Amino acid sequence: MLSACFVLGLGLGACGDNVIELPDASMNPEFKPAPHSPMPHVIPHNYTVLSNLRLVTLAFDDYDTAMVDRFGNAIVGSRWYTMVGAEYGIRAGSHHPTLALGPAPAALDRAAIVQLLRQRIADDSRLPKPTADGHQLLYMLFVPSALTRGTDAATGYHMDAEFVDAEFDKAKFPFAVVVDHGNGVAALTTAAARLLINSVTNPYSAPDDGYYADPPKIDPWSLVRREVADLCDGQRVVTEGDLTLPQVYSDVAAQAGELPCMPSMPGDVWSDVSAEPSSMHAVPRGGMVTYVLTGWSTEEVPPWELRTRVADFSQFTEEEMQPVLSDNLISNNVTVKLTLHVPRTAPSGTSGGVYVLSGESGHPWAVGFMVR
Repeated sequence: MLSACFVLGLGLGACGDNVIELPDASMNPEFKPAPHSPMPHVIPHNYTVLSNLRLVTLAFDDYDTAMVDRFGNAIVGSRWYTMVGAEYGIRAGSHHPTLALGPAPAALDRAAIVQLLRQRIADDSRLPKPTADGHQLLYMLFVPSALTRGTDAATGYHMDAEFVDAEFDKAKFPFAVVVDHGNGVAALTTAAARLLINSVTNPYSAPDDGYYADPPKIDPWSLVRREVADLCDGQRVVTEGDLTLPQVYSDVAAQAGELPCMPSMPGDVWSDVSAEPSSMHAVPRGGMVTYVLTGWSTEEVPPWELRTRVADFSQFTEEEMQPVLSDNLISNNVTVKLTLHVPRTAPSGTSGGVYVLSGESGHPWAVGFMVR
């Protein structure tokens, strides 16, 4: 079983093919998942990916550059990386030895990081340089949270910037910033791997963008982060050797009604809800909207708990929307009502919403409204 390989490491040659093993529903052949709306569809946009990644890791002198180097060497050829990236055109990559950047500055925001990278790419002969005719480079900078605290770089992110060489040739380059919040190596490798897979599947901004869910504004999923690792945020982690790694969204599996996050393990079950109305209805300020949540699961399981969390791009807080569930337990083909309130001072045209999180792992479903 593939997932057992992740737990035991890479030394077992008989681990087999990269196959997601799905739960065996034959335990109850009469069981059927309740009818539900499909999971979000990840769109290829311009199909731009870093299919043959050249990862360049960077850190300041007072950081653990040896640990960063071990991560870079391990992740680009890992079974996790090639498995979760395969349907998006990603193959095993290479890693340039970690470069120490010298003493850390007193603080860093996004603009300072872009300037730092541009300057080092231009001046440091040890760094591979992007070219205008295409390259597979991703620069990944590791920084302690003390350097970014209170700035717009306080959490990890990825983006692209432009580099101009001595001959005035312009080239875009993607980069990711991994912020170390001091929660240990496992949390750090999970965060770094999440940024890595998001970066290689969607390295550039439009019009050279890659894979992510891109629903219309009337779809509640427009309120949440929608790159391939974001859509599995909160799911259990997997291990491969010394790496702790996130699960990643499989669009193929999701559209087939199977477990949407991989790697999965035999016996894994997905339990979730589907909401009606499924679109973002216009609600007057001071009003409220009630959704009917229908539970569904890929296999018969005991009732699971529901909770809510404010959506990533909601313009209102959870306290302002006052979500109320008619019951905090649900099961397959059982309904629960969720009510959201619209603040009386809400400007027309704004939008709000929440995740409905199912079970211990928090399998998500997005619901939301627009203000009339």
